[in-house]
Formats: sequence, C-alpha cells, structure tokens
Amino acid sequence: MSDIIAVVDDEKCNPNKCEHECINFDPLNRSPTGADGFHIDDETGKARISESVVMEGHRVCATKCPFDAIQIVNLEKETGEKLHQYGENGFRLYGLPAPKEGKVVGVLGRNGTGKSTALRILAGDLKPNLGEYDDGVGWDNVVTAHRGTELQTYFERLAEEGVVASSKIQRVDEIQDAFGGRVDELLEQLDERGNVGRLVETLDMEEAVSKDVGSLSGGELQRVAVAGCLARDADVYLLDEPSSFLDVKQRLNVARAIRNETADADGDRRAVVVEHDLATLDVVADLVHVAHGEPGAYGMISNAMSSRVGVNQYLRGYLKSHNLRIRDEEITFERGTAGTSIGETVVEYPTLQKKFGSFELNVESGDLREGDVVGVLGENAIGKSTFVKMLAGELEPDNTSLDAPATFAHKPQHLEAQDVKVEYLLMQDVEMNQRFESFVERPLGLDELYDRNATDLSGGELQRVGVAACLGQQADVYLLDEPSAYLDVETRVSLAKTLRRFARDAEVPVVVIDHDLVFLDYIADRAMVFDGEPGVRGHAGAPDDVSDGFNDFLSTVDMTFRKDPDTGRPRANKPGSQKDREQRQTDEFYE
Repeated sequence: MSDIIAVVDDEKCNPNKCEHECINFDPLNRSPTGADGFHIDDETGKARISESVVMEGHRVCATKCPFDAIQIVNLEKETGEKLHQYGENGFRLYGLPAPKEGKVVGVLGRNGTGKSTALRILAGDLKPNLGEYDDGVGWDNVVTAHRGTELQTYFERLAEEGVVASSKIQRVDEIQDAFGGRVDELLEQLDERGNVGRLVETLDMEEAVSKDVGSLSGGELQRVAVAGCLARDADVYLLDEPSSFLDVKQRLNVARAIRNETADADGDRRAVVVEHDLATLDVVADLVHVAHGEPGAYGMISNAMSSRVGVNQYLRGYLKSHNLRIRDEEITFERGTAGTSIGETVVEYPTLQKKFGSFELNVESGDLREGDVVGVLGENAIGKSTFVKMLAGELEPDNTSLDAPATFAHKPQHLEAQDVKVEYLLMQDVEMNQRFESFVERPLGLDELYDRNATDLSGGELQRVGVAACLGQQADVYLLDEPSAYLDVETRVSLAKTLRRFARDAEVPVVVIDHDLVFLDYIADRAMVFDGEPGVRGHAGAPDDVSDGFNDFLSTVDMTFRKDPDTGRPRANKPGSQKDREQRQTDEFYE
C-alpha cells in the first residue's frame, strides 16, 4: 500500500517569518478532537508532525506554506526496505546500490533522490538507521535486514571495519581548502598502489602535476580528485559525478581510468559511480541502478541492470522488473534537422581572429538563422567561449570589428550568484510577459526558486536561473555556454526541449556550447566543431551538417556512438567492443 509522508526542508522552514500557516490550516489542529498535527518543535524550532497522523488533507499545509518548505508525498510502491531516515519528517532512502567485485556499478537518477547519501553509507561515513532515527540500530540489525542479498556480506565487513573505501567528493573545489602544495606532492601522499604515473598519463595531466593546487581550474581539480581516489589501495572506489567540468575527451579518459584501475584490474576491486552524463555512463558502467523518488523527500534505489537496460528503462520512466512507473512521460530522442534550417539568416559574421599570449584562435565566417540551434563542440581551452564572447561584443576580434545590427543575449560559462532574491535578480534583465511565462518560467520550474536567495541555490538551480536570465532578454540571438552543467538527466532533457521550442517559436538562433553529447544531439540542427591544440591554437569552421560535425569531432576524441534502437538516444560504444571496431573500420564514428 502507498503511504503518505510529510517532509520538512529545515533550510526553507522559517517560523519567525511566517504566520504558522501549516499549523493554522492543519485539519487535525482545527478538528474538535484536538488531535496534534503540525506544530513547532521546541528543540529544532522547525515545523514537525508525527508521521503516524499524516493524511491527504495535509496537502493544504504544504500549499499554504509561504516558503515551500513542506512536501506531502505519496510513496510509490516500495522497492526495498527503508535504509536510512534523516530524523522526523526528514529525507528517507530505500535500498542501496551493491558494489560487485571486478565491476563498475553506475547510479543514475534525479538530484535529491539520495545518490550521495548512498555513497556515504557505502563508504562507512554514515551508519544506516533503518528508519529508527531517534535511537538508531546496531549493525546486527542492518545485516539481518539484508540477509540473503548481495549487501549482507558488504555490511558484515563494514561492521567489522573490514572495508577500505576511497571516495571522490562531489565538490572538488574543497581540495583547494584542504591542501596548499603542488599537485605532484598531493598525489605522492595518496599513492598507495604505485599507479600515479599511469593515472597521470591516462588522465592527460602531465602539465597539471607541477602546478599549485590553488591555481587549478575546475577541470584540472576534477582529474586530480579522480587520480587521488584511484591511487589509494582500497576495496571499493566511490566516485560522485566524475565528469563535471570536463570536456568529452577528458570524460572518456576518466571512464578509461576508472575501468583500468577497478573493473579491468585484478578482479577484487570494485567501483560505484554516480553520473548524469549518459555517454560517460555507457563507457564506464557494467551495471546500473536507477535512483528514483521525490527529490528532497525520499529516494529508492532499483535493482542492478545492465547499463543499456538500466539507462533505457530510466528514460522510458518505467522499471520493468519492479512494475513501477517513475515518470509520466518517456524521454525520447529525435535528431535535429541535419543542417536544413528553414529560417532566414539573422546574422552573418566574418572570419574572426583572436590571440591571447601564446593562444591563437581562428574562426571561419558563418551565419546564424531563424529557429536554428547550433551545437558547438570542442575540447576545453580551444576557443569556444572566446568565440561567443566576440559575437556578444564582450571581446573585440583582432582582425575586424563586429558592427552587426543584431543584439545578443549571453549566458556565460561561470555564473556568480548575487546576494538577492531570484525574482528580483530576474526582474533586472527580464521582461515578465506571457512569452517568458510559457517558454521559460514554467519549463524551467522557476516558481519554486523566486523566493530563494541566489546565494543559497545549488549549482543546478543557479544554472536554471542563468538560462532564464538569458532567454528572458529581448535579443536577436541567444548564446548559452555550458547550460547543462550541474543538471541531472531529466532536467537536461527538459532544458533541451525548452531551448528547441524557444528557438522555433520565437524564430531566433540559439547557439549552445556544451560537453554533453547526448544533450547536444537532442537539440542541434547544425554543428560547429572546434579543433586544434588546447591552450595553443583553436580553429572552427562554419556551422554545418550535424551528422558530419559530430562524426568529425568524435574521430578527434577517439570515440564512437550509435543510435539505440529502443530509445533513439546516441549511445557511446565501449572502447574495443565489436560495434566500436566495426564503426572504426568504416570511419563512421557517429552512426
């Protein structure tokens, strides 16, 4: 049977600034029986309600809360035992991914459904309480609850402190707070397997090892974090979003490093990888668990499936083995119009050249058309952001002046959060009209963010606000630099639909730089490929046929893709697989 639960977000709950609507509108508190519903807890100072009395009528409390701090949720059919709960009315997790010797296990799902909590439990940093959040439970209880499952032995070893876990943190910038020396000094301290040299080569980190940790970019920090994790002599390697900040080639290198050091090692090591980039997941994972539920309220971890089956069932929104629908609509993929943009030309730009120190960029002349989405592909430090900054008028080309009559709206790669409410932030640049409401506000789910301070937003929430601020401007051309960063798969697909619909309905060109090939494949009508040598020289041709562009780019990063017959999504081939070899023989890197 389905249970109704109440979940209170303590960060949003602010009884000092509201009129206690959850209490005043609670049907139990208003009944003549005097039953105790929502109340302010003396210890926490936050709204609380006994879980035994939550009922359908309490949805009015969630609706009336001015800070959206309360969720009244119908639990889906449980797919596992309750593993952990963060206190009364707190987030709860059902199930756990099971590490397997000699395998890489992937975890895929929406943000806020317990993936990072699962990694903390597997690492031994968080002891599961089986829902007994007041007093907790002993390890014997945890082991007994998982008797007969693959996790029984794992928990037995955890109880005896017999599991050595090595974790790669999600927030890699924290490395700079914890260590102040050079990269090679840090890796030398962590090298317990004698494999640092091999990792540096696989991850293409030769130039980074001599740098101070404090001077590293986000991509360099990510690779250092992965190398440090895999350098430790551990039984299980736990990697949370290892592809963030990385370009396509670097993501492939990370996937190879994880497989080489775990699944393809001596067979007694194992890895669990939480990842939103489906192409990276295709390459790295042998098996996939799907995390589903209500973000911030509860999460459930499915059983293990092959990587293809797991990803496809997630995209369909239906877990066949559980007979459970986790989403109302399927996520399907249709490739763009392969360069046949029907709109008139909005902007023609000439050949553009720019030099920064030892780096030199050359972009061939091209055009941008009505309703046209141009996907921009290329490695990091190859000139993609420089190109859109020149179009936007933020940088002056060395060889010419851009005096185009067109106006440009630009979402930069790096977003800075201002210390103001989101609604006020958007009102500075955005015209709040029906077009904005239909094409931007509703699809990006901005309602839930308006009353939040921008400095309190997560990376994904800030990304949605940044995209909205760009699309909400009145402009002839829209330029978005890495809009999918920090977003989970469902949000990326929703964003892709938003961008395609916006371009078509507003009849404007949209230029999108991104490293998620599945995301770009979903939205691009034409492709623009940057090649060269990162940090030294960059070159780009004009926007052209999307299939040819993807094929050229994938050949440079040494990766093959094929179209999945069930979902239509572009699926990365595992290097060395039969399909990978067949496509390479015909130079068909993008089937």
